[in-house]
Amino acid sequence: MEKWDNKYLRQIRTILAVFSLFLLIFVMKTAKDILLPLVIALFIFILVNPLLNRLDRLKVPNILSIIASLALVVLVFVIIVYVLFQMVNMILGRLGSYSERIAEFDAFISVYLARLFDVEDTNYSFLNSLNIDWISLVRSYLTSFSTRFLGIMSDAMMSFVYLLFLLMERRSFASKMLAILDKDKGERFTKVAMRMNRQVSKYLFVKIIISAATGLMFYLVALLTGLDFALLWGILAFVLNFIPTIGSIIVTVGTILMAFIQFMPEWGRIIYVGLMMTSIEMVLGNILDPKLQGVQLNISPIVILIALAIWGYIWGLVGMFLAVPLTSMIQIVCANIPSLKKVAIFLSTGKFGSQSKGDEKKRKRKKNGEASYDVEMPIGRNPEEFEDDNFND
Repeated sequence: MEKWDNKYLRQIRTILAVFSLFLLIFVMKTAKDILLPLVIALFIFILVNPLLNRLDRLKVPNILSIIASLALVVLVFVIIVYVLFQMVNMILGRLGSYSERIAEFDAFISVYLARLFDVEDTNYSFLNSLNIDWISLVRSYLTSFSTRFLGIMSDAMMSFVYLLFLLMERRSFASKMLAILDKDKGERFTKVAMRMNRQVSKYLFVKIIISAATGLMFYLVALLTGLDFALLWGILAFVLNFIPTIGSIIVTVGTILMAFIQFMPEWGRIIYVGLMMTSIEMVLGNILDPKLQGVQLNISPIVILIALAIWGYIWGLVGMFLAVPLTSMIQIVCANIPSLKKVAIFLSTGKFGSQSKGDEKKRKRKKNGEASYDVEMPIGRNPEEFEDDNFND
């Protein structure tokens, strides 16, 4: 009888967990205007935290460290806004000259599509069949950018305020958590927070370096081949590289499509642009990036794609940018809660390496009765190995 009661109890807990998950997604999507600026501020805080730690070691006063960090964030934001407006003006200034090129491109592909689908109409036009005025659509979207920019500024100001308070609370947060929780759980919570900070910080730093290299290579190739809007393609390659897989596909296909419109029927230049852009993404995205990241994140590729869809649904394009680090943080938390360890294993790649020497020493200390509060999920390690490193329910 007790066995059946436990079985039904597990089923009820599973149903409640699934219901809670959907409820949480609904709440996060509904509270997007409040939560998203806070999450953005949190990730900016993680990025500037290494700088703050360095300033602390140099004995710089906390108020000066905060001012320097905020000034750096504002400077970067101003540069981004300036570049955005320059790109919008550049595209608007040259958009009219592309009407004829797009018409030629439409005529070229319409011939092949008409043969493929046995269309008898000799005046068949693929773009006209879509019933969309692409030039007017792009122009209206770009000219309304200033209106949408007001909303962006509002969110940016909220994130700035959140960031200010995060910076002010930086030194006292750990001590407050230690005071709220008992000693063991307080130290464990601090360790989990430190692990998430290190892992996400490393991911963002490496991703920024790889994305900057990708953007620079796209820009140089566009300049060398004479592809229009070289700066635009470089910036898009940098930005979209933060969206795993999908972003790289979008910017690569975009440059190839641009080469078709601009260079057709010069097939040699079109093929050269396609080969160069694809090679850049293959080398930097599929070879160099994984080597620099190592297996630090230990997240399954299919889980990353699912995370992109879920976070994109919740918070739109910004959610897709933050999907990987957010999923990594969830995995770290799950790895240190007994009832959620299997979730952490499900999110992982399933490839687990051997323990490091440091891990073995910590386990020996535990066997000897010495305290150890290492809650990290070691690189490539199976979360099931953490039978002693968990929160108590």
